Amino acid sequence: MRRFAPVIALLAVALHTCSLAVAGLADDVRTAIARAGLGDAAVSVSVRESDSSELLVSLQGERPMIPASNMKVLSSGTALHVLGPEFFFRTRLVHDGERLWVIGDGDPAFGDPALLELMSYTDASGVTHQGMDVEELLGLWVSAVKAADIRGVKELLVDDRVFAREPVHPSWPVEQLNTRSFAQVSGLNFHTNVLHFFPRPGTQARPEVGDLRPHASWIQIVNKATARTGPNDRQTVWLTRPADVNTFTVFGNVKYAAKEPVPVTINDVPEFFARLLAERLETAGVHVAASRVASADDGEAAGRLVGPIVQTPIATVVARCNTDSQNLYAESLLKRTGRAMTGQPGSWATGAGAVRHVVQQRVGDRLAAPLQVADGSGLSRDNRVTADMLTAWLDSFHRDATAMAGPNASPDEIEQVRLRNAIGRNFIESLAVGGETGTVRSRFNRLDALGVVAQCKTGYINGVSCLSGFVTAPDGRRRSFSVLCNELVQPDAVGKAKRLQESIVELVAGDMTAARVLGGE
Repeated sequence: MRRFAPVIALLAVALHTCSLAVAGLADDVRTAIARAGLGDAAVSVSVRESDSSELLVSLQGERPMIPASNMKVLSSGTALHVLGPEFFFRTRLVHDGERLWVIGDGDPAFGDPALLELMSYTDASGVTHQGMDVEELLGLWVSAVKAADIRGVKELLVDDRVFAREPVHPSWPVEQLNTRSFAQVSGLNFHTNVLHFFPRPGTQARPEVGDLRPHASWIQIVNKATARTGPNDRQTVWLTRPADVNTFTVFGNVKYAAKEPVPVTINDVPEFFARLLAERLETAGVHVAASRVASADDGEAAGRLVGPIVQTPIATVVARCNTDSQNLYAESLLKRTGRAMTGQPGSWATGAGAVRHVVQQRVGDRLAAPLQVADGSGLSRDNRVTADMLTAWLDSFHRDATAMAGPNASPDEIEQVRLRNAIGRNFIESLAVGGETGTVRSRFNRLDALGVVAQCKTGYINGVSCLSGFVTAPDGRRRSFSVLCNELVQPDAVGKAKRLQESIVELVAGDMTAARVLGGE
């Protein structure tokens, strides 16, 4: 027994060194919070070792907090868990007797200009094109209808019934519903559910405001903007509309032709798209007697598919949700998950139930207990999470990504591990990379010197700033972190909260790289 004593002694020293390192990290985080100058703001911090999910730091880690867009890691992860890594959103055009149906699947990417630019397609003459605009997307279906020798239909119907018709969450601020962050959510989404205006000064006192995309001839525009181009004038143009109609009023000043679109949300996107596609078909010589949104009495389309199915892989949707923090994507994932779990039209209620169920499965009853889910994007102030729950949730996807089948695993077990790996990888890769992509493109540049990568999700609404994600060391070891800051009321409190988040990530990174050096000695 004596021969093992040195090994036991060395192990005891190593364990003591680790405990000191963990205690030191917690003390350093506590000091960083004290020095952040946040006054009476509520700050909650959690850090875990991802392989074991061992809790390394928990400072107010069990306190329920408003997560803002950190809510997206729950809605996107739940969607991957429920729908699976090989799920596709599919939007179809079907000819059924004297009807033409557009069948929505809740795809938030349908007609998204940012994604259309990345698409390639082959036209009717066999020529392949890289990138397309929204008119070319519509043209694919119009050309397919003509190629199918459909010369007219009595009705064009948009079937949006995959989701319940509740386009706006009741807790969202009414005064912001015109802005793209609060775009309506429907079973048929299109062009991220906003119109893009491209105003220019023109030759009159009022600017020219008729350039909108996609173009819709019936849209009414009230022009109350000015077109002053003097040296002291500024570009301040913006648009608004009443809550329940698509009549738009332009305000502000147009000094120069807009290089970037001025967005405004669309009301009743399924009805808008029905009318839009009908207009394009009429222009191409296909008569459409009427267009509308499907009702409960319409039954299901049972005809033949016309043209291509427009489909988007879930990995693309999850990445746009988390890297670019697209709210429409998060809400669509939430509702589509609710649809899959219940068989009922997807809604905020069914989606919230799905999130609570899956979080409970992945992190256990105790950590899941404080969770409150109002929406999927974090726009609602009624959401509540804890930092300790978020780090445990993140670690569950790390374990999926690194899971391995045993040597005697059956084919079914091997397939299950493959799917788990795909779920974990898709989730982790959906997070923005510090200094490189998405909402943290200009943050965490100092981590390069340590060879450390931060993958994370930001979150901001009024008085709230949050950051959660992973820190990965050069040797592949990973830790999860969550820094949730609420009640930010002092001047520059949000800026101070962001600097605190970055300092905590740097402390975690420094602790990991120091531990790596010690371990190699």
